[in-house]
Amino acid sequence: MKSKQNIYLDNSASTKMLENVVNAMLPYLYDEFANPSSTHTLGQRSRIAIDNAREIIANYLNSEIQEIIFTSGGTESNNIAIQGVAKALKSKGRHIIVSKIEHDSILKCVQMLEDFDITYLPVDKNGFVSPKSLKKAIRKDTILISIMHANSEIGTIQDIRKFADIAHEGNILFHTDAIQSIKYLDINVVDLGVDLLSFGSHKIYGPKGIGGLYIKRSTPIVPLFPGSSEYGVRGGTENVAGIVGFGKAIEILSRQRNERYKKVKILRDFFEKEIIETMKGIEINGNTSQKLPHITNIYFPNIDTESMLINLDMHGIYASAGSACSSLSIEPSHVLKAIGLSSSEIKHSVRFSLSEMNTRDELIKTIDIIKNIHG
Repeated sequence: MKSKQNIYLDNSASTKMLENVVNAMLPYLYDEFANPSSTHTLGQRSRIAIDNAREIIANYLNSEIQEIIFTSGGTESNNIAIQGVAKALKSKGRHIIVSKIEHDSILKCVQMLEDFDITYLPVDKNGFVSPKSLKKAIRKDTILISIMHANSEIGTIQDIRKFADIAHEGNILFHTDAIQSIKYLDINVVDLGVDLLSFGSHKIYGPKGIGGLYIKRSTPIVPLFPGSSEYGVRGGTENVAGIVGFGKAIEILSRQRNERYKKVKILRDFFEKEIIETMKGIEINGNTSQKLPHITNIYFPNIDTESMLINLDMHGIYASAGSACSSLSIEPSHVLKAIGLSSSEIKHSVRFSLSEMNTRDELIKTIDIIKNIHG
């Protein structure tokens, strides 16, 4: 019996590690095992490996080396940014602004902040936050604004520099979640004007369980896990192998980002065009131009999301309903709801997130199977 071909179209959830990344990590999973805080030679070799990775990442983000903090991933980075600032500045004010389409790690984090007022900014039908609505939401006691750089479900890219400037006019700190955008967009923290920026590894062909947080020098932060590691911001023995793999993934990204962007955009545009032209009633959710090059979120009127995903899976095609962190059970997407889709439309929508490693043949096969499923 011929085995089914695996076609992976869920790259916003996670990506396959590159061989060079794995090879870079291997020594630190076995021979170079020492604690980087140890003063002996073996420990200091681990410390040097961490320092090298931190420098690579700092150079890529155009930050100072000491402004890069390693975490366990994007969720922790977001929580350190939000909770850390809230705890540090609660005597100054207790009002925080976020958008309605933030990742769950942001939305659930602010819900846990007792005695804080949270304003949730609406978005338009394309997923954009209005600068006017942000200005209107700011109060005298606003201490932090967090708006994601690019959305993981519909791909919308926000004008982060404009929002950061608005925040700073009111002497307010600004954070952005760049977990999705770092793979294809220019993440220069100086140009973006941010005070804090979250980013991760496993969206850029690096290992899971390792992430980063840029914290601009002098930004007040109270650590969630006090300790002596990571400049006192994040305690605990460092994940040396993960950090090395993260650094290698960023190093490769710095050389390939523009090429990756062009290639995956061609594939995504082809995929959307073929589906729209050959199937009736199909619609693209959200903005069709100012979005990440690898994401498309599609409404299929003739079949519900769960049935579509199950049928695709049976054919070896892997897609999703949205953010992986909230998809253990298929629930209505808060992002699609925020852009105005009805409950019925949300329950008939699927996110495909491509990679430049996909091929046109894979997409043609996927479209043919979708046609049969959708009818």
